Amino acid sequence: MRLFGFNISRRNISGRGRRMVRSFAAALTPRWLAGWKWDGGFSNKEVKAGLQTTRSRSRDMFKNSAHYHRFICLCQTNIVGDGFVFTSTPHDGVPGGTNYNLDEQAAAFIEYHYNRWAQNANWCDVAGAQNIVEMDKMNVKSWKRDGEYFMIMDRHAQNPYGFALQCIRPDAVDHNYNTTMKNKNVVIMGIEFDYQTGRAVACYVGSSVNYADYWNSGQPLKRYSAKDFIHGYTIEEPGQARGITAGISVLRKLKMLADFDEAELVIAKDEACTVRSYYAPANRESEITALTDPEIEQLTQTKEPGQAEVLPEGWESRVQTPQHPNREVTAYKKTMLRDFCSGVGLEYANACNDWGGVNYSSVRAGTISERDGWKNDQGLFIQQNKTPVYLAWLGSFLSLSISGAFPIEKFSKFAEHLFRGRRWDWVDPLKDMRAAELAVEHGWKTDSQVTAEITNGNFDKNVEEIKRIDTLKKDTSLEVKDEQTQTA
Repeated sequence: MRLFGFNISRRNISGRGRRMVRSFAAALTPRWLAGWKWDGGFSNKEVKAGLQTTRSRSRDMFKNSAHYHRFICLCQTNIVGDGFVFTSTPHDGVPGGTNYNLDEQAAAFIEYHYNRWAQNANWCDVAGAQNIVEMDKMNVKSWKRDGEYFMIMDRHAQNPYGFALQCIRPDAVDHNYNTTMKNKNVVIMGIEFDYQTGRAVACYVGSSVNYADYWNSGQPLKRYSAKDFIHGYTIEEPGQARGITAGISVLRKLKMLADFDEAELVIAKDEACTVRSYYAPANRESEITALTDPEIEQLTQTKEPGQAEVLPEGWESRVQTPQHPNREVTAYKKTMLRDFCSGVGLEYANACNDWGGVNYSSVRAGTISERDGWKNDQGLFIQQNKTPVYLAWLGSFLSLSISGAFPIEKFSKFAEHLFRGRRWDWVDPLKDMRAAELAVEHGWKTDSQVTAEITNGNFDKNVEEIKRIDTLKKDTSLEVKDEQTQTA
């Protein structure tokens, strides 16, 4: 029998004469690998089994581990920073045609109103507590610490734009709610999926989502359609319904490191409290004066620097020199923290404030790699959060009179936009500026690309601003000259 190009016989696959076939070394199970258990990856069954525990432990590390807390803060700083820059890019005409031009008036109008809404906490947040930048940072913290974040979109908000957002805890979406609906849709850990396409169509949220100490056990659930909620998380495998904390591979090491620190502290304190001991030679206890004799005070005197002691006859003193924390502590902790940084994609020297033994080249290489990771996270956040929020806001904006003469029928035109994440300066920016100048000179990059990469700005707007400033300078210089002439 021939199968997929291989000759297969009955003797090959069954019976006493079965031939041995070489296998992958990683698939073998020798005695020393007997404890290596089978793992199903990020299947929904395994995610559900570990979701609540891993989330709880991640929150505990965020509270009590300085390094994990710094990791989450670095995520907020580097993914969001001062906020994503929004640019409206509506065009008239056919893409690629000679009449395909930017509608500058519409772009400026939309940018003004979107930023006006986003910067006002009373408008963009249902609770009126945070503006869009602060809500983005909250969502990034939840994404990295808890593994996911949820936002409910209120399309009937009492503000000029009729639209607002509400951040909710991931706990509010009941991961214990799993069922098959009458329409054959499947609910997996509180998320309803279309049975044909696998697309998320709804989520089920507890009624007490406004309470910080909310637990969904026994709470009634409310269904939110997919168009009214945002669920952001890193999808590790197809069909994964819920997200897992970014620190999943390092939480055990951080806990071990915390326990190690505590053990070293306990040992050091114990040694510091027992630096001297007294004992009698074996089998001579009866010959030595009892320490209970009230006249003996040598062993109970207050110790002072340089003090000498005279012990009762037969007694000996042994001084114990503290050995903790020992010289191995630093090397051990550094190794553990390097593993931690590798697991979460951080550059070790910066993340752990340890600059010993590093040079400019090594730090630059590590920083570039780390920043590539931040850019990937920015792209995912824009895709899952920023763009859906803008499109929902735009639909509400165009349906109201505040949009003026911009009709909702041209929604697809006004929907064209761009979000740009923060960018970073280098230690020696002059060299990077000269490299960018050379790239533009040879046509490898454009002025617009360089402006976006270096300053996260807009080259066209910069040109307009420069024109305005030049005009202002010229007008000012003319006035000064006229005054000088009149004085003379």
